[in-house]
Amino acid sequence: MQNSSAFQYLAIDTIHESTTNPRKTFEESKLHELAESIRQHGLIQPITVRPNNDGFEIVAGARRYRASLLAEQFSIPSRIVELTDAQALEWALVENSQRVDVHPYEEAQGFQQLLNIPGYDVAALVEKSGKSASHIYARLSLLQLIPEVAEAFTQERITASHANLIARIPQESQFAAFEQCWRKDWKDDESHLLPAKFLSAWIQSNLYLSLADAPFDREDATLNPAAGACTNCPRRSGYNTSLFLDVTDGDKCLDGKCFQIKISEHIDREIAARPDLIQIENAWRSAKEQRPGAVQRGHFREIETVIENPDAEPVSPCAAAKTAIIVYGKRIGTTTTVCTDDNCPVHDPQAAAEQAAHPVPTIAPAPEAETDEEAEERQRNYEQQRKEYEEEQERRAEVRKQEEEQREQEYEAERARKEELQKARTAAFERIVQNAPATFTAAQLRVLLRALVNLDPYTLTDDLAEQIAGEDENEQRTAEEVLLSAIDSLQDDKLTGFALRLALTGHIDIPREGEFDFLAEAEAVFASPQPKNAASKKPKVKTPTPIKAASKSAPKKAAAKKKTAA
Repeated sequence: MQNSSAFQYLAIDTIHESTTNPRKTFEESKLHELAESIRQHGLIQPITVRPNNDGFEIVAGARRYRASLLAEQFSIPSRIVELTDAQALEWALVENSQRVDVHPYEEAQGFQQLLNIPGYDVAALVEKSGKSASHIYARLSLLQLIPEVAEAFTQERITASHANLIARIPQESQFAAFEQCWRKDWKDDESHLLPAKFLSAWIQSNLYLSLADAPFDREDATLNPAAGACTNCPRRSGYNTSLFLDVTDGDKCLDGKCFQIKISEHIDREIAARPDLIQIENAWRSAKEQRPGAVQRGHFREIETVIENPDAEPVSPCAAAKTAIIVYGKRIGTTTTVCTDDNCPVHDPQAAAEQAAHPVPTIAPAPEAETDEEAEERQRNYEQQRKEYEEEQERRAEVRKQEEEQREQEYEAERARKEELQKARTAAFERIVQNAPATFTAAQLRVLLRALVNLDPYTLTDDLAEQIAGEDENEQRTAEEVLLSAIDSLQDDKLTGFALRLALTGHIDIPREGEFDFLAEAEAVFASPQPKNAASKKPKVKTPTPIKAASKSAPKKAAAKKKTAA
């Protein structure tokens, strides 16, 4: 146990900071605020120091010391303690970890400094700091950030949520993930930081590979001898569950390169064992990258019964059915059954219908007594019918091709139209909120109330609360508590804008057919100037149609009623 003395005033020029202090960054504005308080009232809380050859080294209180220098203090109250280097580092770490403004990256560096001292492990850090093991593991993982990401984090260009997500993936993938943190929309001059949930979704889709869905044998160490079997690999979420508490949908591989090596080896072995396998590429890539002998998706019709639907009708066999293996794209490495006949009457409903309406011509049977001339006439009739049949088949195939191209063009045009419409609606929503009046006219208030009444009560607060607090990894409040706290902290002139944002957030999306467009009604009354007597006149607007039970809230309401009944 270290010896300590009651505090005493020490000359400030005999005190110096510790080079091992985990805390390196200090917010200048906060330092000046503290310095002004020290000028007025003095330093109320003493700093903690230990004696050494250069005077007194700060153990805890570097921020108070710097503020005292700014306040031009001659001496400051100090508590002198006798500590070893390890004890001083431990004291500084615990003192900093109890302050809300310490940077997570600096806290991680402090944890690592203690782990470098013999006798310290994560269990000891849990006991000394009072932090949970998952918190310590999450902090230590930050030290795996590549320099570009670590710099952005320490400069607070990204949040702790972003940094934690990136730190857990292999370093060779971190820069690609870092680029996904930003987006430049059509109305932006510069890229803006996206909420961490978007980065998490990208990582889940691109870097967290489901081992349960892997087409290869996870216990086979020969697929990639350098990595060994998946069951013993540390580069998976199941290896350290304390660090991956949010990954609840099975064990995930975090090493995409190794995963792909094993899939490629698995595919090579399958093709070598069964050379007759049809190779299918489920996504487009250039001809140079394509696997020799592989065909593109859609070249053959997949006829294997979907495993997820055990009630599906069994697949009808046909003479053209063959086994195929997917060598690129979605479901890579898996085998399936395909029909190699484009016009198979068993698996193509249109071909079956056409065949029923236009059967393949057959030569008429020869009568019992037939002359040579009659036989030749019968053969000529058959050949003419066959020729007409084939010409009709070619014509129908060309018509089908043109119809398919037309549908594709119409689909792309409709998709582009909806994208532009959604952009315009989002821009209109932001204009309404940004230009919110200080007080509502009667017409505007009626629109606001109608929009609120027609919101889904089960998601009324969720979207907006997620925008406000969605990036805070430690957020434990309900959506209602987040919004109530935000309302209490708003300036008076921002209240109407917040009310509009709350009422209209759920109406930004393009309404379904038959639904009333509340955003368009709001734009009409908020975007144009209101007449002076607008408050006394009732606006002439179409009565909105209430959202029907078929809306997206219906399943939630039904579930809620079921839960209540239970």
